[in-house]
Amino acid sequence: MSNHIWILSEQQRCDLDLLLTGAFAPLEGFLTSRDYQAVLDRMTLASGELWPIPIVLDVSERFAGDVNRGDVITLAREDRTPLAALDVEDVYPVDMEQEAFAVYGTNDERHEGVASLFRRHRWCIGGPVRPLNQERLELARRVDFLPLYRTPGELKARFARLKRPVVAFHTRNAMHGGHYALTQKAREEIGGHLLLHPTTGPTKPGDLPPAVRLKAIWALTQSYPERADGSPSVTLATLPLAMRMAGPREVVWHALVRQNFGVNYFIVGRAPADPGKNPDRPDGFWYPPFEAQELIDNLKPKMTIRALTFPEYAWDPDSTRYVAVTPKTAAKVRTLSGTRVRQMLQTGAPLPEWYAPAPVREVLHHAYGGTGKGAVVFLTGLPASGKSTLANALYNLLMLRNDRQITLLDGDVIRRHLSKGLGFSREDRIENIERVGFVSNLVVRHGGLVVVAMVAPVAEGRRRFRRQVEPWGDFFEVYVATPLAECERRDPKGLYRLAREGQLQEMTGIQSPYEMPDSPDLTIVSGQRSFQDDLDTLVRFLENQGVLEPLKPGVLSAVGTN
Repeated sequence: MSNHIWILSEQQRCDLDLLLTGAFAPLEGFLTSRDYQAVLDRMTLASGELWPIPIVLDVSERFAGDVNRGDVITLAREDRTPLAALDVEDVYPVDMEQEAFAVYGTNDERHEGVASLFRRHRWCIGGPVRPLNQERLELARRVDFLPLYRTPGELKARFARLKRPVVAFHTRNAMHGGHYALTQKAREEIGGHLLLHPTTGPTKPGDLPPAVRLKAIWALTQSYPERADGSPSVTLATLPLAMRMAGPREVVWHALVRQNFGVNYFIVGRAPADPGKNPDRPDGFWYPPFEAQELIDNLKPKMTIRALTFPEYAWDPDSTRYVAVTPKTAAKVRTLSGTRVRQMLQTGAPLPEWYAPAPVREVLHHAYGGTGKGAVVFLTGLPASGKSTLANALYNLLMLRNDRQITLLDGDVIRRHLSKGLGFSREDRIENIERVGFVSNLVVRHGGLVVVAMVAPVAEGRRRFRRQVEPWGDFFEVYVATPLAECERRDPKGLYRLAREGQLQEMTGIQSPYEMPDSPDLTIVSGQRSFQDDLDTLVRFLENQGVLEPLKPGVLSAVGTN
């Protein structure tokens, strides 16, 4: 029997803690292959108990090859602090395509949950987990997760003292006035207590950082009235649950987790756990908006918690309050999409008073630093594609048209300084991109704008870059899709010629492949039009995304005159 150490990813760290606290009961550890297959096929464990989402410990193929049944794996934090032991019962590969269709209903990587799944390791290790040192584990819990995290035991004790039914509300977003109206309605309906239980684990790229969400929700709690007897009507507690963005299946999972916290009712609204941005549907959803309500109702016999289902709530200017959206009210109510809210915050435009109470709006505006949310414009393409020229022109334009700090990161300069010593293997290329992502993250989280021009030929490296940035700001991938023949014709540094003559090895586009972006935010083919046209296209795109304020007619700009 051997002992191994596995460094937990952010998602695995969240899963481990919720396994150890009983939030994931009846699970006692990471799924074995038998339970995993049952979850995919029937939304149950092999024993028949309801469980819709696979909770697996995915590991590299090399690590899995060294592990045998009966071994013990030490599960550690990123700094290698040991937290728990896993007694290995199973080591098995999984079929990612099968899991994608079973859990998400699609293998389309434009779906954020599917994209995250395909980034996972293919090998998994199953078995029960146990804490190594309870005191160390509790300390790590306070260090790793945001305040107000309460275990099932702690919240059950609180609810027992309150002696009232409890309804829980799950959110991965900052709450607004519509959420307030909906949760108040639910609390009144059961005549009990409201648990606001936002997740602070990893969510979909582009969501607000967990701390910002928590501050906004905390501000909203001040609007809830106390009960007549002076007791609180609301409890705010955080939950380090890693979202899977699996739509209806995930909603059932969220309800089961709250069941383990002693909650009696669970709020299910419109399109919960849907990642959105589906270009093939007019509403942008991946699942019918109320399918989760139907699924959880069908599974009612297998659950003790009960669902409270609600339509969408929106602002009615006639009654000056939030109301349920119905065919009769749909034409007159007002809503703000998450994308529109983000654009307003980015440009410093004030959110309307009806959107949320003033303290909530203040938190959101402050989170964007008053100057707008940070962003990265990432130009990628073959050497000599024209990306550096575009990046430099954009940098100069942004310096004139923005009050924020602008940073230009060029691939050649990065290679000489930040990434000196790295080679051109696939691993080194990914490391090079990740280093630039780390620097960009620091700039973006303080509201700055970063313009990056890199070949960045490995798609996985670009995906990792995006993941580093999007918790704090926007990431726009611009593919400068100039054909290889045109790049070779230009060849300003003579690199292609040297590669063709065999004097330069591992040249991207010649000996080393360039992995083209699957779905870039913008594609520009340098050379098809004038350089000014290409720059105008890029600028208009950034204006539409809220990164730049559109110029008023007659204003002289670095792009030209209107």
